[in-house]
Amino acid sequence: MSLDLVPMRVGFCRAPALASRRDAGLMPMEFPAGAALIRHPDQGDILFDTGYGVAFWQSTRCFPEMLYRATTPAVLPVTEELCSQIDVPPALVILSHLHADHVAGLFDLPVMAPVLTSRAAWVAMAKGGPIATLRRGCPELLRRRLLKLSPRFIEDSATVPTPAGFGALAGPFYDIMGDGSLLAVPLPGHGDGQFGVFIPASRDFLIADAAWSRAALRDNMPPPWLVLAQLGDADEYMHTFNALRTIMAARPDVRMWPSHCTEAFG
Repeated sequence: MSLDLVPMRVGFCRAPALASRRDAGLMPMEFPAGAALIRHPDQGDILFDTGYGVAFWQSTRCFPEMLYRATTPAVLPVTEELCSQIDVPPALVILSHLHADHVAGLFDLPVMAPVLTSRAAWVAMAKGGPIATLRRGCPELLRRRLLKLSPRFIEDSATVPTPAGFGALAGPFYDIMGDGSLLAVPLPGHGDGQFGVFIPASRDFLIADAAWSRAALRDNMPPPWLVLAQLGDADEYMHTFNALRTIMAARPDVRMWPSHCTEAFG
């Protein structure tokens, strides 16, 4: 089965380069909000993550959510809006995790598509008040809009054997489309319930924020420990990061897609 992957940049934010790799400086740089359209010949277009959208600015107008906007200023050019890049509404939207820069664009779609995410991410997002949810990367108003949805969960899909060369990941691998075309696997460490999607036919691996860039993986340069601890579990992040490096060595034919990588998403 042949599947095509169309990478998209849905806005970007500015942050110190040091946030992405520990050998970088404090000069600000642009980090794209990557999304990908997977063209499935039988099941329609599938959207992996949604980048920025109007809901991000709506949900960060007031304190304390405005701190999110202030610390990582975001920009969404008209040409990068999700609806400017998609001709037909997707048949399914996959949300790798529930941070605002991965989910806000969902609410710009003219027709709300079915959503697939992880139960672990959903349960964690549903807990707590405005401060707790902001610390999890999802402003309160955006969280409330998400909670009105009725998503499917990857954990309800059948599991399949680990693909060759992917044994460094703890798994399990979930057959989320029921035909072996898209395999979801947990990528713990950054955010609650984060997972990636491997496309066996094209050998593309969408890894969300499990690494900041392809170069960081090649150079063995994760973000500073303090950044990792603020965003999630630093120990789990490093385990996942090292597992991805092991996969790169074992499967040089696999192409990694970190969501904020300028090499991948421009």
